[in-house]
Amino acid sequence: MNGRMAPVAIAAAVVALAAGCSTGGSTEDLEAQLAEVTEQRDALQIELDAIDARYDKVDATRTAIEEILADPESFGTPDEVADLIASYATDDAVMDDDVFGAVGYRQAWYNTLYGGGGAEIETVQSWVDADGSESGNLWVWRGVNFAGNPFELIGISIMTYDDEGSITNEWVAYPYPDEYVRVAFIGGGTPTTATGESWEDVDEQP
Repeated sequence: MNGRMAPVAIAAAVVALAAGCSTGGSTEDLEAQLAEVTEQRDALQIELDAIDARYDKVDATRTAIEEILADPESFGTPDEVADLIASYATDDAVMDDDVFGAVGYRQAWYNTLYGGGGAEIETVQSWVDADGSESGNLWVWRGVNFAGNPFELIGISIMTYDDEGSITNEWVAYPYPDEYVRVAFIGGGTPTTATGESWEDVDEQP
């Protein structure tokens, strides 16, 4: 929509230029106005192109990480998977977890997937802001924790990016009390799945 504003303004300037010529107005002033509008249009187009390019890079990063999380074993050992995910982030990127605090991006993902007896992230929904500055995920985190107990949590992540589409920060939050999340990952697990099913019923499913 913004990309169409400048051509309209240029057309108006052209009309004004023609009117100025017919009424004896200053042609030089109108030409200067036309040049200024043209410059503004070009600058706006450059900005829009940069936004489009960043969006494409961010969307590619989001898609790549979701593919890794959907089948991490296909991407190598735990260390290789953690390295690969971290390659989509800046060197100083952190995962800022609302419960566990800020941890370096590679280590945070290693802990998430392999810190206990093994876990996975199922992405339920994801999106990218129109300007490519942020993306978000709604997910389910499930697995076996440090104590060998099953857990399943839902949560949300908001990622911020640089102009190259690399993650600079990931903020993670849960719709549970902090202690519930801590117990889930390092203690007794969760009493049920995220949807309220008992673990016995889950184990009995074919």
